[in-house]
Amino acid sequence: MKSMVGSFPVPKKIDKTCSVHKDTKLVQGTIPGHTEPFCPKCAKEAMEEKTKHAIKAFHDRKTKGRLYKDSVLTDRDVLECSFDNFNTSDSEESQRLLKQAMFMANQYLIKDFKGNTVLSGKQGTGKTHLAYSMLRYVNEHAEPQQSCLFIDFNELVTKIKNNFNNKSSIWQEGTMLNQIGNADLVVIDDLGSEASFKANTSESSEWNQRFLYNILNRRNRTIITTNLSGAEIEEVYNPKIASRINKGIGNHAIKFSAELTDKRKEAY
Repeated sequence: MKSMVGSFPVPKKIDKTCSVHKDTKLVQGTIPGHTEPFCPKCAKEAMEEKTKHAIKAFHDRKTKGRLYKDSVLTDRDVLECSFDNFNTSDSEESQRLLKQAMFMANQYLIKDFKGNTVLSGKQGTGKTHLAYSMLRYVNEHAEPQQSCLFIDFNELVTKIKNNFNNKSSIWQEGTMLNQIGNADLVVIDDLGSEASFKANTSESSEWNQRFLYNILNRRNRTIITTNLSGAEIEEVYNPKIASRINKGIGNHAIKFSAELTDKRKEAY
């Protein structure tokens, strides 16, 4: 009568040895559907490798994968932006901006590096392209890995407001605050397009203000793009928000000259 463990036969060594582990005898298969002899050391190594891959996949999802899974976008073409395809052929100014952005991206590779970066200038000059390129560079090169998010602020505000009454939706204020707050590096794109907080005192505008304040108050390293100048930021946003936009900014302001052409019209 065969010895049993639970409902499976006890593994039985046979006279053949493993071609890899020469000192190890093969074991007669005991797994249902797998009756061929196997090497216990090979089986253990395969299981360890599978576990290692599973752990890496989970870690990648929590770090590098977040940029592609959890970002809030209106145009997924943004995901193709990089330093390599930023057009610098039109002016020395574009080359200067690229160098500034690359310098700041390398600063953010250091996870303990604190301070915001603000890219400001008129619409269509490449602020979003460079901001995403900075984020992508950190996402691909940081060691240890960092979790990065790209947030189109106006789109995020719209999604949350459209789901105020849907408590099962992922687009809940608290969920999004935690999501953005715990990321290592975040781009908040197109700040200032959502509303003028001082000019509009409606309940909706007050919510915008509180929400933005709560995001910035949780963070100390954020890349922000805006069409507003520094003076306009002070005018549009209340002092607490303006202060947090400029948190640790130092010389991290990247200003796009008014003379730059609208890159989105170059193909016309």
